[in-house]
Amino acid sequence: MDKNISIRLFCEVTLTVGDRINLETEQSHYLKNVMRCKIGEKILVFDNYTGEYVAEIVNIHKRFIDIEILEKTKRRCIPGDVWLIFCPLKKSRTDFLLEKSTELGVRKFLPTLSDKTQTKTISLNRCRKNIVEAVEQCGGTFIPEISPISSLSKVIEQQLEDRILIFCDETLESKSINECLLLERPQKVAVLVGPEGGFSHSERKLLRTKKNILPVSLGNRILRAETAAVSALTMWHGMAGDWLKKVDHQNNEN
Repeated sequence: MDKNISIRLFCEVTLTVGDRINLETEQSHYLKNVMRCKIGEKILVFDNYTGEYVAEIVNIHKRFIDIEILEKTKRRCIPGDVWLIFCPLKKSRTDFLLEKSTELGVRKFLPTLSDKTQTKTISLNRCRKNIVEAVEQCGGTFIPEISPISSLSKVIEQQLEDRILIFCDETLESKSINECLLLERPQKVAVLVGPEGGFSHSERKLLRTKKNILPVSLGNRILRAETAAVSALTMWHGMAGDWLKKVDHQNNEN
């Protein structure tokens, strides 16, 4: 593979060597009008099923570009089994949280409404676009899922099951996250970060009743939600997740 290939795009369809793909309008516009690509140029493409491929631009139409899949370069790689539960923030801060968390490795995002959540709505289309762009940039081959927004109590009661809930407690009363992870090393987790203003008394009471809760402190300073998410994910990957083991490739092909 030519290591100088710099353009990398996500394709919604399942890819196979030898296929010819008609790229979406937005991707075609990007290649044709932004990157000024020509017929014969190589790009990288990946799907969310089989992995990454080198492709060649074979036709440039007025609105569309056709590519041919030449060779496979990576198998699909699924990150460690970690979800992120977060409260919507202002647009730019939510964008940052999704981008950096995706780069670190997350399987699923669960936006949630808590008692003190200030931003009550979230655009799933915008979120998915930011997630896809982050995967394109970081070289990943797995697109994390993002769920419709739901109440915090519903998420805690119905979606966690046997998953350990790492509760990032801004009161600083819990043990440090590194101390907790050294003892537990949980492999199937959900990280919970709060909204501006933190969690309410009733939410804390509900969280403390759960058997699978792991309250942790992220240090001596109260972090913004997006900083807390990045910090907690980094600690988990470093002490119990992807960074402690060889990459676990999962591929639909033999």
